Amino acid sequence: MIRLKDDIDEAKERTGAWWDCRATDRALIQVKGLLEKPVLKLPVIEAETLHDWWTNPDVVVPRLLNELGSTWFGGEAFPVIQPVPGRIVSIVCKYLGAPNTYINENTTWSEPIIDDWGNPPSLEWNPDNKWWRITERNLRAAADEIRERELECFLGHPDLNGPTEVLSGLRNPERLCMDLVLEPEQVKIAARRIQDAWYKAWNGVRAITKEFGGCFTFMGLWSDVDAPDLQSDFSSLISPDMFEEFMMPLIREQINRYPRTVFHLDGPDMIRHLDILLAEQDLNAIQWVEGAGAGPVSDWLNLMKRIQDSGKSLYVYCEPWEVPKLLKKLSPRGLIMVVKDTLPLQEAKDLLATVKRLS
Repeated sequence: MIRLKDDIDEAKERTGAWWDCRATDRALIQVKGLLEKPVLKLPVIEAETLHDWWTNPDVVVPRLLNELGSTWFGGEAFPVIQPVPGRIVSIVCKYLGAPNTYINENTTWSEPIIDDWGNPPSLEWNPDNKWWRITERNLRAAADEIRERELECFLGHPDLNGPTEVLSGLRNPERLCMDLVLEPEQVKIAARRIQDAWYKAWNGVRAITKEFGGCFTFMGLWSDVDAPDLQSDFSSLISPDMFEEFMMPLIREQINRYPRTVFHLDGPDMIRHLDILLAEQDLNAIQWVEGAGAGPVSDWLNLMKRIQDSGKSLYVYCEPWEVPKLLKKLSPRGLIMVVKDTLPLQEAKDLLATVKRLS
């Protein structure tokens, strides 16, 4: 067995407490350091095309495993391979027939396919869809490598995104805004079908990933039970009344369906919906992302305190220099700070020591 993290059990225990907003010996932090000597080094095949770079398991899996083998996982950071990268954003759009466009090695897009509500696509789940087959193939290829090399690591989910966010991608955000007024029933019918397809995608992924003892979305949060991230970034364009009417029935259904959930609150224009979310008793946590141009996350202390005061756990990305400031102003209970970049090894270890001291 190749161990990629020595303190997995302790990290699981703290993360389990975080989900329940229970106190632990310190605030939680995910911090990664660059190892001077990798514990795993596989031969890498160069991708001939962007499609290969993103989807060919012979290219993707060794590259990602080498990243794991070169990383020290501090605090509540876990070794997780995500062979369908999260940067293939809202892949459910592609499962439902949206064409994919590769921008570069960091970004892909989906093209809208709902053009006429009089003749919409079926939006039905198709297990023979090209992108679902790619997902299955890459997840199984990674699972085979983990088993064959006896790696102590986890298998992570694609970024399924939220069903209403998928609808925005399939229709176009501006057109969907108009549809909420002009075609509300068509929107609700389409959202229902997408939600049903989303569940099938989730179940299909979990059937493969659960073998390795954890449920990991793009947030890197360990859970021993299903724990999806809930998303609706499109809602930054609409009023709380519309959010309540069109989005919350589907979000509540997900909250009630799964034992653990965390909502991805992305940017200042989503704050108008926060009270509605905080009122959901069974929603475990809020991830606050300040958004581009909105300053560092430590500028949003009052908002983060508001989330903590509601009894929800809090997830934030931060820069290393912000960690002491956050610890001085926020409760360590139900707090996880995720450091954005991989640091030099000693800096990462020093930062973890700072968390232990200041908590």
